[in-house]
Amino acid sequence: MKVLLVLAAVVMAIVVGGGLLTTQWDAGATNDVNTCAVGQSGGGGAPPMSPQQASVVEAILRSARENSIERRGATIALQTAMQESTLRADVVVGEAVGAFQQIAPGPFDAYAGYDRTDPGRAAAGFFSVLLKRVPGYVSDPRPNHELAQVVQASGAGASWYARHQRWAEAVVTALYGGGSDCAEQAVAGPVSVRVVGNTVVLPPEAKIAGTIVAASEQVAKAIGAALAWLGTPYSWGGGDENGPTKGVQDGGVADAHGDFDKVGFDCSGLTLYAYAQAGVRITRPSDSQLTGAELVVPFTQARPGDLLFWGTHHVAMYLGEFDGAHRMVEAPQSGDVVKVSPVRLGGDFRGVAARPIP
Repeated sequence: MKVLLVLAAVVMAIVVGGGLLTTQWDAGATNDVNTCAVGQSGGGGAPPMSPQQASVVEAILRSARENSIERRGATIALQTAMQESTLRADVVVGEAVGAFQQIAPGPFDAYAGYDRTDPGRAAAGFFSVLLKRVPGYVSDPRPNHELAQVVQASGAGASWYARHQRWAEAVVTALYGGGSDCAEQAVAGPVSVRVVGNTVVLPPEAKIAGTIVAASEQVAKAIGAALAWLGTPYSWGGGDENGPTKGVQDGGVADAHGDFDKVGFDCSGLTLYAYAQAGVRITRPSDSQLTGAELVVPFTQARPGDLLFWGTHHVAMYLGEFDGAHRMVEAPQSGDVVKVSPVRLGGDFRGVAARPIP
């Protein structure tokens, strides 16, 4: 019963852009669940998970622990079971049976010799194939849905698993151990930004409403740190690990705007500062934040907190998709201020995202 209540609270959570996760956990898109709503009442009347669905989740996570599966593997399993059966252990479609729709004997005979309607045993079969086909699944650079497809070899393709990732991550954070205690994080700056656990509530100064769900509390702290300086003047060469500083002379456009006498940030100074508040040191100028990144992925795989690049001259921090548009926080150019902008996908946009915290 405790698991059911916690999962119901997760369902009720507010998601990015103010929408709600609805219709039997299938909102049809990659909704981001606010994991810090666990144990709180949400809004909007999203339906609770049934006791049967909750018991499937509990069985999958118990099997993950028993088989020493890391959090990423547990997340992939939940994504898969949600897509294959909407977390129903008794589903039979032809020869495909159970939460993972396994066909015996399956690869490596992994699905033979047990009741496939037992979600714990079925999860163990799923994990055995995952470990054999993707032994380095924890650090494998491919996205979760592609690893799910490696295990399942679904005729429908990998993309169907992708839409359940945020939900699965939220449940694993809430129930698998080692998750956030949802303590509010202090963020310095002239703009008040609420950072609770791994979530960031966009302040009014952002001029868009919504909640950002980061991959970790550390990344959430970096996002909040950047947003806390919305409205701060752009200053070429300005900003360090401690905050805004006077800019430097460039003999051109920046001098014409008096950047050398303004206290503020330039693009790489803002991102350097933001990640410093999360305990991560990155260098400047902007191009070095790409070449020195721990992980670089295509923009299609960008997550909130990732860094985006234009040519070798500009960097911004990705925030996610709001109202149908990708958004970022940036210190754009001389004469402007730190602000939230649509991601500019044309011109010399590099089409990649650098992840200072993999």
